This record gives sequence, C-alpha cells and structure tokens, in this order.
Amino acid sequence: MKIKLTPFTERDIERILSWTKTEEFLLIWSGPVYKFKTLKEQLKSDLEFAEKNQKRFKMFSVIDSENLTLVGHAQVTIDSQNDSAHISRILIGDESMRGQGIGLQIIKSLLEIIFQKLQLHRATLNVYDFNLSAIKCYESAGFKAEGHLKENNKFLDRYWSTIPMAILRSEYLKV
Repeated sequence: MKIKLTPFTERDIERILSWTKTEEFLLIWSGPVYKFKTLKEQLKSDLEFAEKNQKRFKMFSVIDSENLTLVGHAQVTIDSQNDSAHISRILIGDESMRGQGIGLQIIKSLLEIIFQKLQLHRATLNVYDFNLSAIKCYESAGFKAEGHLKENNKFLDRYWSTIPMAILRSEYLKV
C-alpha cells in the first residue's frame, strides 16, 4: 500500500476514536497530552488551532492512495525560531495494517515536508522504549536516539520510559 498525507479534517475524528479503544493504546500513540474521556474534544480543539496556526502546527490524515480510505494520523509542531519540527501522534489505526511499512512511509513523508518543503534544520520525536517496532522504523528513516528518559510517564501503576530521537537535514539528505 502507498500512502499520502492530507490535511486532517473534523470528519476524520470519528475514525480516530473508533481505533482508540483503550487508554493504554491512546497513551502509546499520542503520548500523555490526549486523555481518553476527552479525546474527541481535544482533537477538535487541536484542529481549530492547526487551522489558525498553519505555520506552527500541522495535523495530517494518512490516506491509502489507491482507495482513498483513512488509515492513520500524524502531527508536526514547528519551531521556526530554531528551524526545527517535532513529529508526534503517529497512528496506524487498523491493527492488520501495522508491520507493513506504512509507518516508515508516514515518517518519510513528514521528513520530506520538514526538510524539503519547509527547509528546516532538525526533526525530533519521542518514543516509548518498549515500542521496538516504532524505534526500528524511526532508525530506518535516519533518526538517532538522543538519550533515555527513565520512567518519565506513569500509566496506572507502571512507569514508562521515553527515548527522544532526532535527525538533522544533513543526515536526511544522506539517507
């Protein structure tokens, strides 16, 4: 399957909600910002913010290029002062579609926007250290770990650790 990124719209929210069945799954794909009980309202609020602040925040729907169906989601926050962007909230909704290279396509598409279109210098993201498939995907795209934040997020009675990762434009051009 080949994907394309399109602007996220309000009609995509219900599909995101249908994929997000547990608080744990939400935390894995979105980090600690979104909350399970208020996800719909938070997505609407972020969409409004993105529409008003297009140079600072972008929300994307990940679309199957062949049948034009929604398969995922991604976000980018832009720090123009530092010529950098932070990739977040990567989601491949349907479990049967995971492990097929869609995540790498999403990351490569986002990096093309960040480095080719926006001409930024650096891209970052965060990933939980147990999410080995995501780490492998990000490394395949050229990201490198920049540390290990031990037990910095709590879920129920467990603590999760985060790995911040980054890639520079010069590194992207070599991949």
